[in-house]
Amino acid sequence: MEHAPRTMLEMSVACFLFLMAVTNGLMLFQTGAALNDTAYLSGKSLDSNMQMTLSPISGDGTVSGTEVVQSVARLETGDAEIVVDGVRYVPPLDRDLFVPVGIQLNTRYTAFAQRDASGRLQRLIFASR
Repeated sequence: MEHAPRTMLEMSVACFLFLMAVTNGLMLFQTGAALNDTAYLSGKSLDSNMQMTLSPISGDGTVSGTEVVQSVARLETGDAEIVVDGVRYVPPLDRDLFVPVGIQLNTRYTAFAQRDASGRLQRLIFASR
């Protein structure tokens, strides 16, 4: 009778070790798959062969008065002139002397571009709505 209980205990320990090994293997497989997905996604964003496509412009195509003021304040030599409701701003513009009195910050503006025959931007016109 001594042989049967000993064999039963050995088989129980063997089954327990087998179940632990299977569980650890499954956990390692799931962790490896998750790491593989993470590496793929991070590598995809850094891949120089992938080119991002343009997304459509959201909104109604207008800009706020604060964006117009920022555009005018950033005028540098060689940029196109900006016209805001008939007021003309010509580059280079001195930022220290620039006072946006005629530009209403809470108004929405629609932008129109005037280009020359070669497609170079000559004038950017902002008209309030």
